[in-house]
Amino acid sequence: METQTKKQRFLDAVYANRNIIYKVCYIYAPKGMIEDYYQEVLCNLWQSYDRFEGKSKPTTWIYRIALYTCISFIRRKQPALISLSFDISTDEDPALKERLEELHSVINRLGHIDRALIILWLDGYAYNEIAEITGLTESNVAVKLMRAKNKIKEMFNA
Repeated sequence: METQTKKQRFLDAVYANRNIIYKVCYIYAPKGMIEDYYQEVLCNLWQSYDRFEGKSKPTTWIYRIALYTCISFIRRKQPALISLSFDISTDEDPALKERLEELHSVINRLGHIDRALIILWLDGYAYNEIAEITGLTESNVAVKLMRAKNKIKEMFNA
């Protein structure tokens, strides 16, 4: 009975946060491998579920596991630079589509940690929450984010 309850709580948490998991996988996975990354994240979430004590928000825990899993997966499977592939609906404004593709291309050229920081920042997380998710200090998050934003500006101006 307890196993079923635990399993259902886990499934509920994953379902409620599936967009976070997919977003992280989408950013880090090469085209055609998003589902592999997603499955790897789910396995790691399940394996660490018993150790989740609820001291942080479930979204913080899920983001952290997803980011670490994807970065580890890249290091094991894809040592070369990974290209982001974004399928942007053709129904959207062509100018907007072009700008989004350019932004994604620029974000793809950032390092793994900078990508994670930018994703979290774009999602509206506060520096203290980003620090909790990434394991960095708040001041380190602030410095690294400022540098990542400057890199993005430089790449757009180049």
